[in-house]
Amino acid sequence: MERGKLLEYMTIFGAAAILGVLAYIAAVGLYEIDNYGAVAEKTAFGAGQYETIKVTAYRYGWIFEYPNGSKSLNTLYIKAGKLYRLELTSSDVVHAFYIRELGYKYDTVPGFVYTVWLKVDKPGVYNVLCAEFCGAGHYRMLGRIVVEP
Repeated sequence: MERGKLLEYMTIFGAAAILGVLAYIAAVGLYEIDNYGAVAEKTAFGAGQYETIKVTAYRYGWIFEYPNGSKSLNTLYIKAGKLYRLELTSSDVVHAFYIRELGYKYDTVPGFVYTVWLKVDKPGVYNVLCAEFCGAGHYRMLGRIVVEP
């Protein structure tokens, strides 16, 4: 085999091997990210030690329903360091539950309930925005999360 062909084959197989390793690393990482909630729910860390809060998006705001049945409009109150299970849905059109400071962005779709796990360690106030254009009043769809110590 001539030297040029050998170099060509080594380059192709080397690149394929590197891409294969990167794909494996990405697949494992994404699996862990997507299944964090299921793991948290089964472990001692999460078993029974979380609260479920229902989040409903509507034109142009957010409804947060707590386990005791009380509701708040556009403001979610949680404790720092505690694990929360948020059940996201929409009552009208597609919205997006977006918390820029925490790196969360999940769509809310009418008729579907998406589970999101939230744990914020730093007390403060975080903005909740809609990242999907949901109509003429989209700019008014502002909420906040108040994380108490």
